[in-house]
Amino acid sequence: MGELFAGKIAYLVGGSYILEDAAKIPSLPSFSELVVDFLSDLSRELLAIPGIRNHTDVMSYAYWIRKASIEQVKKDVDREDINRMGRGVAFHIAPSNVPVNFAVSMTSSLLAGNITIIRVSNKEFEEVDIICSAINRILEKEEFTKMKQYICIIRYEHSDEITAYLSSLCDIRIIWGGNRTIEQIRSYPIPPRAIEMCFADRHSIAVIDTKNYLEMIQDKEPGDDEARNIATDIAKKFYTDTYYSDQNACSSPRIVVWLGESEEDTKKAQKIFWDSLEQEVSKRYEMQTIQAVDKLSMFTELSMNKEGVHLQSKSNKLFIIDLDELSEDVMDYKMGGGYFLQFTTGALSDIISIMGKYCQTVAVLGIDKKEIVRFVQEQGVRGVDRVVDIGDTMGLEFTWDGYRMIEAVSRVVYVYER
Repeated sequence: MGELFAGKIAYLVGGSYILEDAAKIPSLPSFSELVVDFLSDLSRELLAIPGIRNHTDVMSYAYWIRKASIEQVKKDVDREDINRMGRGVAFHIAPSNVPVNFAVSMTSSLLAGNITIIRVSNKEFEEVDIICSAINRILEKEEFTKMKQYICIIRYEHSDEITAYLSSLCDIRIIWGGNRTIEQIRSYPIPPRAIEMCFADRHSIAVIDTKNYLEMIQDKEPGDDEARNIATDIAKKFYTDTYYSDQNACSSPRIVVWLGESEEDTKKAQKIFWDSLEQEVSKRYEMQTIQAVDKLSMFTELSMNKEGVHLQSKSNKLFIIDLDELSEDVMDYKMGGGYFLQFTTGALSDIISIMGKYCQTVAVLGIDKKEIVRFVQEQGVRGVDRVVDIGDTMGLEFTWDGYRMIEAVSRVVYVYER
């Protein structure tokens, strides 16, 4: 094995010995003390790095894997009548659009009790290097010698041979990527008892209640200091949801739906919202020239294929497109870097067409999240796996795309009693 792929695989964590011995390595109980302690140490190691605050996503990950946080998750998952163990070898194909995602996937897999092999993107991200370096330092500690056989993080150029081999080893294959990537990886068979989880292309939406938004900023003039501070805080949260990942994350809203009856109030709310966001964008966001060209090109394609499309662009960095009506395929006309569709309605029922199976997250402002869940259940909506407040779409969670991750990648050992 080592000779077969010599020079073709770069090992960021671990080595070829893990791939060679993977089938013989025993699974661990879910939430094993070894793994929990390892993640706790990794959290401390990451938080101690000078300048870590400049890497918000790495710092968020470090807080997410603190021992207290994991113990709380364990309480939510544990049942006295259910014993959970790892399924065996988990082969992860990490995405190229969210650098820290590989570590999130790794964490769920390790806590479930699996031997975890992760292929990270060939794109080189500083965040990946920071986390992998910290893992390697923790693995050098004597108390974590056993953990060395449970983590292997690799990078390799496209290779049918390597991907097919790793797929043949696994008891669970986890694919993060676009639809084409998933189709390609699925061409490599996995063992008969292995299972597969795929996280494909999705889109997300934001829904804002016009009346409640105006009440939040006390319905004062936009120049009022208190009103401006509240509007700025909301804009900062929306910036985190969208611009932080260039809208590349599936959870980043691509359309803003304004829910309200008054056209006058809606226009007022929209102006305050977008003006506040534009100020934030102008200070913080650096855009590539090609992005402006791509956004204009996508708008042109959309307006050629759909009626009632109106450009309300604030600037090259903030592209806003008003829609008179929605259709199921309108979300296919997507672009990143500050490209937003906008729709105004008086009823949630008018947006069902964009809440199909490809809709992942609904981010809300001024609306009870449970109201959205009730609507989804009552209407039998095929999509919407997650409802959060604006500002929380990028939050790290153990539930994703409708899966409770730790439960999904572990197996149950139960005792039957009559």
